[in-house]
Amino acid sequence: MKIRVALASLILLSGISMVWWYGQSESEEEFATKVKLLRRSARGTADNPIAREQWEIERLKDPGTGRIPKGIRAKELAFAATIPTRESVILRDLQKGRSVQALTWAKRGPHNVGGRTRALAIDITNATTILGGGVSGGMWRSTDDGVNWVKTTGTSDIHSVTALAQDKRSGMESIWYYGTGEGVGNSASKSGAFFNGAGVFKSTNGGVSWSVLPSTVGTSPAGPIDSYFDIVYNLATDQSNSTDDEVYAATILGVHRSTNGGATWGADPVLGIFGATGSYFTDVQVTPGGVVYAALSALALDGSTNGNDKGIWRSIDGVTWTPISSGVAGFPSIYSRIVIGLAPSNANVAYFLIEGTNGTNGADQINDHQVWKYTYVSSDGSGAGGTWVNKGGSLPNAAGVAGNAMFDTQGSYDMLVQVKPDDENFVLIGGTNLYKTSNFSVATPTWVRMGGYAGPSNYAQYTNHHPDLHSGVFSPVNNSIYYSGHDGGISKTTDVTAGSVSWSFLNNGYVTSQFYTIAIDHATNGNDVVVGGLQDNGTWFTNSSTATAAWVDLLSGDGAFAAIADGRTSYYISSQSGNMYRVLLDANGTWTNYANIQPTGGSGYAFINPFVLDPNNTNMMYLAAGARVWRNSDLTAIPTGSDVTTTVNWTEFTNAVLPGSGVGELVRSLGVSKSGTANRLFIGSNATSVYRIDDAHTGIPTLTDVSGLNFPTLGGSVGCVAVNPGDANEVMAVFTNYGIPSLFHTTDGGASWTDVSANLEQNPDGTGNGPSCRWAAIIPGTGGTTYLVATSTGLYSAPSMNSSSTAWALEGSGVIGNVVVDMIDYRVGDGLVVVATHGNGVFSSNIVVSASTPEPTIPVAYGISQNYPNPFNPSTTISYTLPRQSRVNITVYDVAGREVSVLVDKNMNAGPQSVVWNARDRRGAGVSSGVYFYTIRATPFDGGEPFVRTEKMTYVK
Repeated sequence: MKIRVALASLILLSGISMVWWYGQSESEEEFATKVKLLRRSARGTADNPIAREQWEIERLKDPGTGRIPKGIRAKELAFAATIPTRESVILRDLQKGRSVQALTWAKRGPHNVGGRTRALAIDITNATTILGGGVSGGMWRSTDDGVNWVKTTGTSDIHSVTALAQDKRSGMESIWYYGTGEGVGNSASKSGAFFNGAGVFKSTNGGVSWSVLPSTVGTSPAGPIDSYFDIVYNLATDQSNSTDDEVYAATILGVHRSTNGGATWGADPVLGIFGATGSYFTDVQVTPGGVVYAALSALALDGSTNGNDKGIWRSIDGVTWTPISSGVAGFPSIYSRIVIGLAPSNANVAYFLIEGTNGTNGADQINDHQVWKYTYVSSDGSGAGGTWVNKGGSLPNAAGVAGNAMFDTQGSYDMLVQVKPDDENFVLIGGTNLYKTSNFSVATPTWVRMGGYAGPSNYAQYTNHHPDLHSGVFSPVNNSIYYSGHDGGISKTTDVTAGSVSWSFLNNGYVTSQFYTIAIDHATNGNDVVVGGLQDNGTWFTNSSTATAAWVDLLSGDGAFAAIADGRTSYYISSQSGNMYRVLLDANGTWTNYANIQPTGGSGYAFINPFVLDPNNTNMMYLAAGARVWRNSDLTAIPTGSDVTTTVNWTEFTNAVLPGSGVGELVRSLGVSKSGTANRLFIGSNATSVYRIDDAHTGIPTLTDVSGLNFPTLGGSVGCVAVNPGDANEVMAVFTNYGIPSLFHTTDGGASWTDVSANLEQNPDGTGNGPSCRWAAIIPGTGGTTYLVATSTGLYSAPSMNSSSTAWALEGSGVIGNVVVDMIDYRVGDGLVVVATHGNGVFSSNIVVSASTPEPTIPVAYGISQNYPNPFNPSTTISYTLPRQSRVNITVYDVAGREVSVLVDKNMNAGPQSVVWNARDRRGAGVSSGVYFYTIRATPFDGGEPFVRTEKMTYVK
């Protein structure tokens, strides 16, 4: 074994095991109560965004730099636009008379599960119109108070939505802005690099469609990040300015002001500095009268605690600023994030919630948090000399349960302060939990839990709400109605003043759920059961292929790996850091029994820890545990009803410890063969290595190093080893890191490997702008083998492996698009394929196999692809599919919504179609460089509903 890379010492994070009281003969009521608690609270500890970040950066960092590349999200999307779509490839093949197969992708939900929501607002002109944004799920809009939702982010646009603001001036309310890029809780924020956004987007039609503001993309000087607008914390507009379109942006390192609707911003921020000493966190708010408040953290980008322009500032014009927190008695000298809450009923009052204060508990703070009320009393307009009151010592602090009963924002991850519109002393604060007080003015306010976790001593969720609060908004027509944005999507209460606040979820098609894993029954053709693990939202179940069907909650926490035994005799589900359960479910996903299956003595589990069932015997499991593997020969023998770890049938592979364990080498993926040489286990590590164990199902086996000599030399994590179920010698190894080749293929069991990254190559031009590959699938069929790869820019397929000439193409460009895809599962018997996206739920298709050469396939659904190439010059091709005869119109529009050119307007037969646009308008004149939109409207002759869809393209001269 050659250690290819010296691994830094790795912090191994393991969850705190839960202890449950149970008896040998419990009543049905006792069992039901225990199962309810287990299903909803198997988290064991509060959500740990830092642990998630550490896991993410290991699998995504460029091994050459130790960081996620700067601005990689925007760059990889631009790179992805150069890769052909499967629809365009099919069209070319059909035109050449070749047999082809088109996969039709369908949404599978979950219709009732939302994801982390940092952006939330209500249209002031219509209280039933809600706009919400997921941090990896894009922007969504509802016009019926959350009963239904429509995704308004383009399939090829960045989906990281973090801030949202409406222009509230009379006649201008159709103008909206959203910001992108999450600075905490996503990835790599502790390493000085980020999963960046791509600037600020603007809508002029009420949020129906969006275009990026060019001024916020790549306009900043070189530095530790590409642009201020890589991370946008908040946006605000000045509704008092009738002359200028005044917009403020709180970004990493600074606060910015635009007076022309974001077309331009000042050369420098109004507060802050682009550099290592710039403030990591910022916030900005504007009162209805035009007074601007800004907050910048003492925590700087370089980790120091003297960030440039740190503190709280006030301005009456956005140009001249007064540091109003300077010199305030008791104001902390060290602090991280500060968030602002304005009092709509009193323009002179503002609240500031502070995290990371230099202390723990005391008369003025709880758990390093303070909450201040500021009242403007200055006569010179600056705000200097206003009154300050800190009620930090009154913050929730139930003894002994830090992170749940004690007020906690998990290192600034989940944090908000808001004020009821008609009462300046009715204040909401959010962290892991949501609290309210109606008497902030008294010496010791009383805080009442109204969301998050259910109680101070357990981690069950508050009914129809979710822990980890990020956003919220009061109804513009009823001050008691409040909408809450959290890690589980969006909730609504009709009476925020109630003693016990009741909520309803509004995740009715707000499909922003962030899946890590997915699993199906591999043995039963036609079965629709899907189980998956979600970030922040546990593990969910469905037995329906209908996109609007409600999924069933199985387990809380961060949902991790899952598996289904053949015939659904057992389900295996897990949460973060290796908490695993075998559960027995009825046909509708209701628990009938369960067992903790975690081996006694197991340790070193990854945050999302892999395990796999042996396809030759799905009662047998292989489990990753640090630098080794454990095997359970019969999971069904573990007694049900047990909540403690077990030794039953577990065997530790003591002779197969990874050779680099002493320097941090860990198991990161597992794959098992079914046919040919059965029970062959492949192991991928975080040290650029793949190992093989033959006859893994018996005895205490040993390892064989089958790593390729051409594997990346700088290092990398093998996040997936995909084994052909029909051939144990065919395997794909997937390296998940940026900046290195990602895909390697072997047909001889690992004796030799070929780089098949080809046009998905991470680093074809030395810039490392390609996607991160996450998972692979080798799907054999009588008509040939299909290869699929899940990546950070969507799902790709190839009909064969041909080294550097392998032709990867984007699947489902108009359905799945360029959203992050984390995992694939499939069933050979009927060709079912399901893919788990990290932001837009689950999609599925069926691979139809045939040994004969079919006639060209008539599509089963309408569709239109992303134009190719994009960006383009001088022309581009738009492919689309018609399942039946239709009247078709395809029109190009500019960003102002003006018609530019009509490309198609005629009756057409069913089948794959395409049209070329040569960047000319209706008169034949060449158009200017810029962003354009193309809309298809296809009306079937048989009277069905018209198909309408719009996509975006970019012309570059």
